[in-house]
Amino acid sequence: MYHNEHQVMKAIYDNFYGQINDNGVIPIDLRAPSLVGTVQDDPFDCLIEQKLQQAFPELEVVRSGKLTTPDIIIRDKRTGIIVGLEVKKLIQKPNGTDSRGLTMDYNSCLPCGTALIKMGNAMADIPCYYMYALLSNDSSSIVTFILMHGDFINYDFNLYKKAKVANQTEYNHGPYGEGSVRHRAMYTYPNPLNYKLKCFYTRKVFVAKKFDCENLQISHLATEEVSRYDIYENNFLYNIIDNGKPDQSVEPVLIEDIFADCKARVAKIRTSVSMPVLIK
Repeated sequence: MYHNEHQVMKAIYDNFYGQINDNGVIPIDLRAPSLVGTVQDDPFDCLIEQKLQQAFPELEVVRSGKLTTPDIIIRDKRTGIIVGLEVKKLIQKPNGTDSRGLTMDYNSCLPCGTALIKMGNAMADIPCYYMYALLSNDSSSIVTFILMHGDFINYDFNLYKKAKVANQTEYNHGPYGEGSVRHRAMYTYPNPLNYKLKCFYTRKVFVAKKFDCENLQISHLATEEVSRYDIYENNFLYNIIDNGKPDQSVEPVLIEDIFADCKARVAKIRTSVSMPVLIK
């Protein structure tokens, strides 16, 4: 029986950590590409759902469906505790690096540590964690596994709610009024699977607020403490928890401005769309 979302997610982390083999990876068996129906029909999402259902019969595990976030909703059948799980995966390049770099696509779904779901005819906000997985180049194993509280990426629930209704379609477009234009925001936010982030790359870790880790009594497993300053100069502390921490008496290493390179980006000047060129 779980009393809060952090207990649920720590149990899930423990389960996946226990699947690490002698090569230091988590072996997986995905559906063959020929059995994948659409781009949105992600076999990895399906695999995570199945693994959770098999490992945790005390939990109700429901996959949300195509183009819906969070990907998976988890509810304790006894206590009613509910938590969302968004699954984000990348596949390694042949040289072992990730396929994105600084940022990754979150499409039109702004990442957040709180998510909206429907319960009957009413809306409800639930806590949300993110599962980041870097798969091997042949997709036979999970090389990097991060189970992270969504607030680490974005804690602004009001911004999240605005993003939910930001997409609009303009009709009567063009000289005949027969066209339409979709105004769809596409969000790119930090990529924890970036191979340059040594605190995450090839590791299997659990990331939560320092306060929540203390309440879970797992602070002794913290290998790093991450200081997250927002644009208003508020500081939020997170622990990176590693069940395999070799010396539990060692204090965690402080990491500041973990995504500094993301903030250093500048807008590029937009040019005209590409067009054919005739040589005189």
